[in-house]
Amino acid sequence: MKKKFTLSSVEARKDLATFLQRAARVGHESARLVANSGYLQVYVGILFPRGILDTTPTVLGLRVFSVGAEDNFDAVVPIMSLLSRIESSATAKQEELELPGEAISLAWAAITPPRRGWRRRKGIASEVLSNSSALGVARVTQALPENIGEAVLQKVRAEVWGTPLEENSRIPAGAAFAADALGFLSERMLQVHTVGNWVRLSSKSGYVLVRFHAVDDRWLENKD
Repeated sequence: MKKKFTLSSVEARKDLATFLQRAARVGHESARLVANSGYLQVYVGILFPRGILDTTPTVLGLRVFSVGAEDNFDAVVPIMSLLSRIESSATAKQEELELPGEAISLAWAAITPPRRGWRRRKGIASEVLSNSSALGVARVTQALPENIGEAVLQKVRAEVWGTPLEENSRIPAGAAFAADALGFLSERMLQVHTVGNWVRLSSKSGYVLVRFHAVDDRWLENKD
């Protein structure tokens, strides 16, 4: 059966396209779309481990849209194919969007963040995240040799993007990179929440969700 959804407005269609374009711009090929109860959750995997010994945290970007109450599916699709469908439907002035054929599902696409139990923590300034993102990109660029293999690339990324921010040790540099790359830094501050081994950065533009390999004791402290 074909999977379809209807966004609530032309603006929502444009917002979805922009979100997907930003994810594609930083090298990501697939998106996970989950529709139920009148909402569409669109996840993109920004960073994720690629092996048992890889310590890279899983970093996801998320946008949520209102859709028809009857829309119900969970699918991983190629970003570029979905963007093509969005453009075609806009040209034809069609409200309903049909999903393209599903892509090979990566490990991050099987991870669903908790819905409950989130605890609010001290927020983080967008300026801090923007500066951390720029610094991380520079560090990755400087650390890479001219002839590089996938294993070396992933090791450098894990070291750089897994480093906690000085301003908030609960947040890895990879979360700053994701928030910057996906256009979530238009506000002065982002809210921070934690639950278990998860951290969430929230803005009006979207969410960055981080899953670590284990719970860090400092997350349980009551100071913020």
